[in-house]
Amino acid sequence: MQKKKRNPFKIIQYLIICPLFLFFAMIPCLTVFADTPYVVVIDPGHGGENLGAEHYGYTEKDLNLVVAKAMKEELERYDNVIVYLTHETDEDMSIKKRAEFAKEKNADLLLSLHFNASVKHNLYGTEIWIPAYDDYYVTGRTFAEIEMDLLTAKGLYSRGIKTKLNDSGKDYYGILRYGSELGVNSVLIEHCHMDQENDLSFYQEDREKLISFGKTDALAVARFLQLSSEELDEDYSDFELPVVSAPEDGVPVRPDTTVPELNQIELLSVDENAGEITVHMHANDRDSYIQYFSYSTDGGKSYTDLLNWPRLKWNLSEVEHEFKINSKEGDELQIITRAYNGFDGFSESNTLKIKVPGPVTETAGHAVTSAEYQKENLKEESFITTIIPKGLSLQDKLALLIQIVIISSFMTLIFYLMIRMILILIQDNRRYREL
Repeated sequence: MQKKKRNPFKIIQYLIICPLFLFFAMIPCLTVFADTPYVVVIDPGHGGENLGAEHYGYTEKDLNLVVAKAMKEELERYDNVIVYLTHETDEDMSIKKRAEFAKEKNADLLLSLHFNASVKHNLYGTEIWIPAYDDYYVTGRTFAEIEMDLLTAKGLYSRGIKTKLNDSGKDYYGILRYGSELGVNSVLIEHCHMDQENDLSFYQEDREKLISFGKTDALAVARFLQLSSEELDEDYSDFELPVVSAPEDGVPVRPDTTVPELNQIELLSVDENAGEITVHMHANDRDSYIQYFSYSTDGGKSYTDLLNWPRLKWNLSEVEHEFKINSKEGDELQIITRAYNGFDGFSESNTLKIKVPGPVTETAGHAVTSAEYQKENLKEESFITTIIPKGLSLQDKLALLIQIVIISSFMTLIFYLMIRMILILIQDNRRYREL
């Protein structure tokens, strides 16, 4: 039987048509994966009767809404992202409903926007709060580091990226707690303080300043999600994300509850002619960083406003700093400093006791060094300051003092018992002789 010859042209047709069929059949699937946009939900904090902070004629809920709308408008100029606001008008929502809204939209990121205020109206700077647990911490921290770099580049002083836990050990802030419970990555941004003069220039008088905050927030998201924009001619697809170590499963990244372990000062010079005292300060916190410092010239009865501590980066502080204090003839100063860490815990320094003499003549004029004051200062050192090392935190000083008291009491008791035993032996010896 003669074999039927195969048509070579038909085989070639199959070889061409089959791959083309598979290619076109996969296009819809490829398109779905390629065009799946990121979803970002922006939550303007407060709203309606929930005003938020109120200072200098400004209300926080109004500022938050302006920033949120500006952020949405800017972020929508990027490709492959869908942006929602939890509310676009002045209305209040429960925190849980805000998180549930983000969940309904299948959000990749939920950002809650706020402005800050402190109880004593003395804090200033920007801070970012993130979840304390698992991958929610990693995602939050990664975004927050990008955001913090941009906010500090605007001139804002950083108060850090932080976690906070409630009494149950869960995230303190509801938007973070509910977000994590619902499977939504969330971050809370406190742009600046409304009640402290160092931050007023960042939000007052010009609406464009608030719009600028919104654009900064949008840029942080664009870099975090590695977006690009033909309209803006920007491409962050190769943006290098910060590397964040993941915590152990179920183990929170806890806030630092300690105080700086080192805070020590020494006198560098006294310039009577210029009326200046120069002080050298050495401070460190191994669990955090030094955030602010302040000083007292009356032995701790009153302190200056919080002052910037020099930093290499927002979360990396120098260990030494020199500052000047104005003085005049006859001043008797007792200088003490406070060093504050990133969580506002502080420790106090040793005390410098200085008596400022009158001005000297031009021929003999000079800046008096610390060595020339050392002898007099040592005379005024109290017994406590001679037995307790300088530079310890207040907590460590109290602990050491308690130990000293306990040991002293124990030694006194032993001494008493020894004397008592000696007297008893002497008395027994006399009785023995009489017998």
